[in-house]
Amino acid sequence: MQQSQAPPVGPSVGLVTYARLPQGAPDDALLVAALAARGLVARPLVWDDPGVDWAAVPLCVIRSTWDYHLRRAAFLAWATRVAAVTALWNPAPLVRWNTHKSYLRDLAARGVPTVPAVWLPAGTPADLAAILAAQGWESAVVKPAVGADSHGAQVVTPETRAAGQAHLARFLAGQDMLVQPFLDSIDSYGERSLIYIDGVLTHAVRRHPLPRTPGAGPSAAPAPLVPVAAGEAALGTQVLAALDLRPLYARVDLVRDGAGTPRVLELELVEPSLFFAQAPAAATQLAAAITACIPGGA
Repeated sequence: MQQSQAPPVGPSVGLVTYARLPQGAPDDALLVAALAARGLVARPLVWDDPGVDWAAVPLCVIRSTWDYHLRRAAFLAWATRVAAVTALWNPAPLVRWNTHKSYLRDLAARGVPTVPAVWLPAGTPADLAAILAAQGWESAVVKPAVGADSHGAQVVTPETRAAGQAHLARFLAGQDMLVQPFLDSIDSYGERSLIYIDGVLTHAVRRHPLPRTPGAGPSAAPAPLVPVAAGEAALGTQVLAALDLRPLYARVDLVRDGAGTPRVLELELVEPSLFFAQAPAAATQLAAAITACIPGGA
């Protein structure tokens, strides 16, 4: 009789995901393999699964909790509970801070160049046309202050301002919103995502801009690797230096303003895609960083 192969041994690492992706994100297959090469068993765990014993997992890494924005309070309560019984990365205080885009105001106050924004508290009236006129913006992006990927984000052009006003009013009734200028460089130079593992820049990709048509979904086109200009690398370093805690992983999304100066559009510290398929060595680097974070060592 052929004996079954023994399962790998070693401390387990929880790669935290959500119910619609119970096996984890496909991109993390490279991370699972890199952890296995170090003798670590990585398991996808759904963040709101009541059957998970989080205290039994030596370390948890948030990876694809792509519904947190729909239930932020519950997600933050979960992060607090888990951090009390095991090691959680990124740390719960960073998760709390980064799940509301008011973090951009904090970064700006610390001298980090960010894309300008008009902040609108939930439940307040807002005249989008008046906002754009006051700021001198012809086109803008309207987005929720708590959002993942392109959820609730809409590009507003002069031709779609009525639809933009309706979109803003609908979302603003129940959540904080912000309005930012749509920068022309997004269509030409593109949005650049810089990926950092344990504070080290590993690679960068060009991501596709939001569609101009209201209601259209995000582009499924791949994000190609791109070189990193010196000014972009310097800005990424500045962003990480402005943080109160060291992140295990980070993605800094940059765009260029009308003068060509790079500015921070988003800082992703909770559940960003890290584009391991484009740079497999980064998965190996993250596996090494995770190993170093396991309490008591691997």
